[in-house]
Amino acid sequence: MKRSKGASRPKPGHTDRTTVKFELKVGDETLHVSLKLPTTRTSPRRMLPVFQSVAHKLIDAGVAEATARGESVSCKAGCGACCRQSVPISLTEARHLAGLVDAMPEPRRSDVRARFADALTRLEAAGLLGELRKLDEMPAEWHAGLNARYLPLRIACPFLEDESCSIHPDRPVICREYLVTSSPEHCVDASPETVRRIPIAAHVSTDVVLLEYRGPAASRVPLVLALEWAEKHAHDEPAPRPPVEWLEHVFESHPGRAPAEP
Repeated sequence: MKRSKGASRPKPGHTDRTTVKFELKVGDETLHVSLKLPTTRTSPRRMLPVFQSVAHKLIDAGVAEATARGESVSCKAGCGACCRQSVPISLTEARHLAGLVDAMPEPRRSDVRARFADALTRLEAAGLLGELRKLDEMPAEWHAGLNARYLPLRIACPFLEDESCSIHPDRPVICREYLVTSSPEHCVDASPETVRRIPIAAHVSTDVVLLEYRGPAASRVPLVLALEWAEKHAHDEPAPRPPVEWLEHVFESHPGRAPAEP
């Protein structure tokens, strides 16, 4: 990532935040981004709002194009059909979700933990748990047929309450990117033949994975296994780095996502 000439640095003693402006080349499009970042070293988890902000710019552009075509987003509170799919999230987001649960007051914390435990019990009974624990080691044909095996189990996301996301502001980026214009009834089976997703220029959910990339065989975890994974890896979170370094690390590491020169 290259800073644009408009990027500003804080003056000592005046502020602990800086504005960073840069451009991202996404296909034939150039995305102009301006972000306020802390100047102190920070963990990957503290960087998630930054990537969510970039994702929303891309998502908003996709929604605007759909609206111009006469389409409208059918996703809304009370429709949780898509929240019964297998959702792969980054390791950083798994840690973040575990932190959210830890911070919940009782009895809510225990209720949510019980939903996670129930999901694992049902997956084990269905013979899927062991495979999901090796998500990124599984062959392409396994991934292609995963939802056909997962959806019939009707395992709701542990954060789904009254068919709505109870952690909506903190939901993973991949959940934010899943917007459809087709009728909600088709999301129950999530068939690509009937579900019309809003196209977006780039998926930031793949960028977030690079915050804590551990090689192709250990870079994502199913959302329902987030608490289990986070507990097992509680002591090996990457060391804090300056926020700009995290941005450079992610965007310069992603093939085809190299930022444009300012």
